[in-house]
Amino acid sequence: MDIACGAPVESVEGSAPYWVDSLWVSDDRTVLSCLAAPRVTAVDYATSPDGSVTLVMLRAADPLSFPELGWAGPPVEPEAAGSAYSDSSIAQALSQGEPSPWLEDFDVVVLDPGHGGRDPGAVGPRGTLEKDRTLEIALLARDLLALRMPNVRVVLTRSDDSYVPLAARTRIANREQADLFVSIHCNAAVRREAGGFETFFLSLARTDDARAVSAMENAAAELDDPSDPMAQGDALSFLLADMSQSVFLHQSSALASIVQQNLSREWPDGCDRGVKQAGFYVLRGAFMPSILVETAFISNPREEALLESLDFRFRAARAIVAAIEEFAMGRGSIR
Repeated sequence: MDIACGAPVESVEGSAPYWVDSLWVSDDRTVLSCLAAPRVTAVDYATSPDGSVTLVMLRAADPLSFPELGWAGPPVEPEAAGSAYSDSSIAQALSQGEPSPWLEDFDVVVLDPGHGGRDPGAVGPRGTLEKDRTLEIALLARDLLALRMPNVRVVLTRSDDSYVPLAARTRIANREQADLFVSIHCNAAVRREAGGFETFFLSLARTDDARAVSAMENAAAELDDPSDPMAQGDALSFLLADMSQSVFLHQSSALASIVQQNLSREWPDGCDRGVKQAGFYVLRGAFMPSILVETAFISNPREEALLESLDFRFRAARAIVAAIEEFAMGRGSIR
């Protein structure tokens, strides 16, 4: 098949079933063979900055089945190295205006797929679960970041359908000494016609809409087990961390604006609802710039269909990654 982004796929005579191999590679063209190509409707791709790696996304009209070559069990998440700093000591330093001990180098990004496990998040009219779509977007963003920024380590707060307490998510980011924390969500509203995309940073809500969105996302806190150590934290450190977020207010706001700009490029027909602020629990306690991205309204039938599309999820992930890349390159001028 001749790859052209978003174009129909032209089939080339293939070899073994479902196996894909490169027949011809040049500077501006790559031809692949695939027996299943007639069932593939479109192609998208991303390339690493040096051009050495290309991630190809095939979109099929119907689900494809592939022969299983082997199974060694689910991937094991590497254990994080213990932080040399305690939450309380960092929070105290930041609240007093001292610089973060790890934000000099941009080398760790934490992506937080919203909800998960016993918390489905919002549910669309056709039954689409927010927790599934946020995970899929986060996994795509992780792979794209690995291509675009190979020197940056990407950590997911969850990589499967598991529940992670809200308070534990920023604690993971702090433990990993992250430079950015990005929480990925799908929006919802009582009005089915409500639509578009918006990005939040942590501060007091200024509008009723912002308060409504944060109340919806914060409802997951009711599922936290008070006895779960991951849901608990030093009360003093949590309070100080809230205070310390003011240090990153401008950076978080700037990152949110960059995300909105990139989402607007990827989804020009979508409604740009702008950058907003609200008191999201999941952003509290972060010792780095942090934002929450509402990619589309899962409660809107048309946008639910978009979220079910691999092409849209890929574009949402690409917008987030492009924003992170742009923020990292220009962060020296963002204070």
